[in-house]
Amino acid sequence: MRKTTTILILAVALMIAAAACKDKKQVMQRPDNLINRITLVNILAESYLIESSLHVAAPDSIGKDELARQYYKDLFDRYKITNEQFESSIAYYISEEKSAEKLLNDASAIIINKRNELSLSEMDKPIP
Repeated sequence: MRKTTTILILAVALMIAAAACKDKKQVMQRPDNLINRITLVNILAESYLIESSLHVAAPDSIGKDELARQYYKDLFDRYKITNEQFESSIAYYISEEKSAEKLLNDASAIIINKRNELSLSEMDKPIP
C-alpha cells in the first residue's frame, strides 16, 4: 500500500483514538517544522483529490504507484515541505479531537467548493 495512503488512514485512526481521550488536551508536542494549519488544510484537500484520481485509475495499472509518488512529490515540492514534515504536522493536529475535526471539515469544504465551481463552469458550456 502506498505510504501516503497509509498516512491518511493512520490520520483517521489517530483522530478516532483522540476522540476516545476527550479529557486530554494536546497529547503531542508541537514539532519544530510544523506546517501552518491553513497550508495543511490545502495540502490535505489536494491529497484527497490525488487519492481520488488514483482510485479511479485501473487497478492493474502498472504505473499507478509511480504516478502516486510523482503526484505527491509535485505536491510537496510546490508547498516546499517534506514527507516527514507532513506526517509530523498531521499527527500534531489530529492529536486533539476538535483540531482534527476542524482540519478534516475545512479540507472537505475546499473539495466541495472545487466541485461546485466545476459544476457551475459545466453549466456555462453551450449544449451542442
